[in-house]
Amino acid sequence: LKVNKSLTNIQVHGNQIGVAGGKALAESLQFNATLNTLVLGASGDSNQIGDEGAKAIAESLKVNTTLTCLNLDSNGIGDDGANALAECLKVNTTLTQLYIRRNNLSEAAKQTLRNVASSRNPQLVLNL
Repeated sequence: LKVNKSLTNIQVHGNQIGVAGGKALAESLQFNATLNTLVLGASGDSNQIGDEGAKAIAESLKVNTTLTCLNLDSNGIGDDGANALAECLKVNTTLTQLYIRRNNLSEAAKQTLRNVASSRNPQLVLNL
């Protein structure tokens, strides 16, 4: 992905890539200039990237300017991962869709994400 010049959509849900796989994808996102959709979870299919994988992806999104849709459903993400994503979304204005359903988020973490999503321009479609 670091040197990819044509791939725009990756769907790797249900592959149990874990934290290491989440971090590897995050590293690639820092350099990738074509990917606009990354699906790591859907309908209960999990990769279990957890908070550490989510935090790594959040860091990469601070510099990535092409990803518009990120699906992190069912990945064992808790409040630490959600809060890191909320922080990165204050900087990243390219991402317009974030799916983070069926994770371990408290109501406070969900509200933090809602607050960031509603204050952004362009607005972020958030699926909790």
